[in-house]
Amino acid sequence: MKINKVLAACMACSLIGAAFQAIAQSDAVKPSYEIPGNEIAKDSDGPRGVQLQDGVKLFPYANLYFGRDDNLFLTNTNQTASNFYILSPGLRLVARSESVQLGVNYDAKLGRYTSSSADNYNDQGINGTAEFAFGGKAGLRLKALYEQAHDPRGSTDRGVSSRPDEYYNTGPSALFAYGGNGAIGRFEVEAGSYKKRYTNNRITTFASDRDTDAYAGRFFYRIAPKTSLLLEAREDRLDYSSSASLLGSKERRYLLGATWEATAATSGTVKFGQIRKDFTSNARQDYSGTGWEANIQWAPLSYSKFDFFTSKSFAESTGLGDFILTKRYGAAWKHEWDSRFNSAVSYFRADDAFSGNARSDSTDSMSFKLSYRPMRWLTVGGEYVYTNRDSNQSIYHYKKNLYMFTLGATL
Repeated sequence: MKINKVLAACMACSLIGAAFQAIAQSDAVKPSYEIPGNEIAKDSDGPRGVQLQDGVKLFPYANLYFGRDDNLFLTNTNQTASNFYILSPGLRLVARSESVQLGVNYDAKLGRYTSSSADNYNDQGINGTAEFAFGGKAGLRLKALYEQAHDPRGSTDRGVSSRPDEYYNTGPSALFAYGGNGAIGRFEVEAGSYKKRYTNNRITTFASDRDTDAYAGRFFYRIAPKTSLLLEAREDRLDYSSSASLLGSKERRYLLGATWEATAATSGTVKFGQIRKDFTSNARQDYSGTGWEANIQWAPLSYSKFDFFTSKSFAESTGLGDFILTKRYGAAWKHEWDSRFNSAVSYFRADDAFSGNARSDSTDSMSFKLSYRPMRWLTVGGEYVYTNRDSNQSIYHYKKNLYMFTLGATL
């Protein structure tokens, strides 16, 4: 198929999708970006999609969630409970030629609460990706996103309004990699620019509008067939729109580590180094200390997998303190009992220290999920999530139980 046909097909879908608004979630950067080839995916028992023309496929899907939330606003007194349902339709368009892969993703989440209609929401978004391979030794990935989303009431430290805080986030990004996927040495450079703007409750949300410019560079040196050392430097420049804001800053991360697939059962990436946050205003206190990021996967059996992760980094203030220093720890176990039935159990802990404020929180969350696929295109399941937050300031304590039944369909 000629490349101009691929481009035309994706461009047409992009124009149609632009009529929608987005909830695009950016993928985590791979430990080593894989330069795309022209391998053709084998048929499987998963989604098959609709073949629009040679090299172009459309994958529509829809998910429906029914459940109950016993602490909608994350409070420790006068808790509000509500049943809810969420409809989540979406589609993914993929086009491939000899050296180009193009994709467009649209996703929506339409949530309704039976006992609190003021918290209903319509989140949706679209993102597009174009990947180019240059002779197998260099690759370029271009992305653009627009998302429309919200902060649930009680999830931030801003004053609670009569409606959730709604915002949009938009921006492009690019990643260039040089060095083949199996080369001894290779490097990546990445840049992105994002604009986040709140659209309601402006008395409390105007101070959270910001622009973020993100830059990163990585170097990988292969020391074994499936193991590489890596050196990474990242910088985020956060510029708040309000002239009265004192939160503008530069965040820098200098990390050294390794990424590996030592055996068929084990893979992971571990990085450790220094993290810094330097404020533009002298009225705020800068920070410099150790930071880390780690994600390890262990699959002792082909049908059973364990994931472990931890990180230490920054989160932006939403009304209390200068910033939040966050430590995250977690583990998950996914087991396929047979070809149709699987389960997942996970545990997550977050320790948050509020710089410029005496507050510190510890949040524990546990999740149990069952999923059954009676037909190739249909999945049914159930999930329970328990969350408990302890704080040295008792007003921020809360416990939450979430029960959910899920139904998903795809072609």
